[in-house]
Amino acid sequence: MRRNVLRAVVALVAAAVAVAGYLQVHGDFQRWSDESALDGACDGLLDRNVVRGVLGAGAVEVENEGRGAGLVGCEVGVYDGGTVEIRILDIPQSGKRPDSLFTGAPRAFAVPVGHGWTGLFGADPGDDAEADLFSAAEYEDVTTSLVLKCTGTSSAKGLYVSVTTTGDASLDDPAERPGFTRIATSTASRVSKARHCGAELGKPVSSLDLPVTEDDYEPLGTADGTCSGIPAAHGMAIATETARGGAPHETCLLADADHRRRYELEADFGPYAQEQLSLAAQRSFEGAPDSGTPAHQREPGGRMSWTSAKCPDGRALFTLQPSSDARERLDYPRRDADLAYERAALRAFAERSAKGHGCSAPAVP
Repeated sequence: MRRNVLRAVVALVAAAVAVAGYLQVHGDFQRWSDESALDGACDGLLDRNVVRGVLGAGAVEVENEGRGAGLVGCEVGVYDGGTVEIRILDIPQSGKRPDSLFTGAPRAFAVPVGHGWTGLFGADPGDDAEADLFSAAEYEDVTTSLVLKCTGTSSAKGLYVSVTTTGDASLDDPAERPGFTRIATSTASRVSKARHCGAELGKPVSSLDLPVTEDDYEPLGTADGTCSGIPAAHGMAIATETARGGAPHETCLLADADHRRRYELEADFGPYAQEQLSLAAQRSFEGAPDSGTPAHQREPGGRMSWTSAKCPDGRALFTLQPSSDARERLDYPRRDADLAYERAALRAFAERSAKGHGCSAPAVP
């Protein structure tokens, strides 16, 4: 709905201001509609040429959002070229929970950006369960999220840059896919310099995996990504995983030989771990992961296990819990033997994930 409204407004603007641009001020945001709009968008942190290269040369409209504490945001729409929404967030030194961070759409796991970047790339395939998730021409949203670690004079511990693109395109072509990251990487470079962050930046993204859907699976015994090393035992035979590559959030999904999902494992680092720990503290349920102590907490209707490790960017959190399908099945086994497998699976997952991020060995479950 928002996309359609924005495109309709842009079309009217294009007709009304064929030669001259205009500027209107509306409460908490500014709406501009001429070529200089891109130079002023998001506090001047966007590269006009990169944005044009991604969205095209049509009439442009920019909305600069009101600034919150440590937050800059804007939305850019190009007539017949789609929209992008950009969010730039200071990662605080400690204590404050960041805004909700992107980890992937419900039916598609985000994959590492790689190429020296700490970040995620993912897409929302929409609500049509019958559609082929990424081969169709239209997608809902494609998001690139990058985390920068500041080493300069900035007061922020780090910076978070998120760019969501909405429009008509395909993720199928491997040669075209890296283009979805160009606005995020160019903005990250500019914001690091402008905020005196001094972050170590990645290289240009030349290749990018597709987001991984729940139907992308392989034998657990041959897994070589985020599920690698987890024992194929206790009925676990199928893995859905992403590649490793310095991503701040990692996922592994385990299923039995009948492809019934059983366990979900997740690893969070940096601001992603901080967000999860803040949420756990707010819920304040018994046994929440609010310390470095491994646990195997039996909760009503489910079971969650976790452990943690010390990392260069703070504490990392590793969790395991039964999938929603497993919790809903009446025949789901709830025996002490489950805990033994859960400990082994979580230990293997956490050790490999922590090693890949330069962390200490996790506490042994």
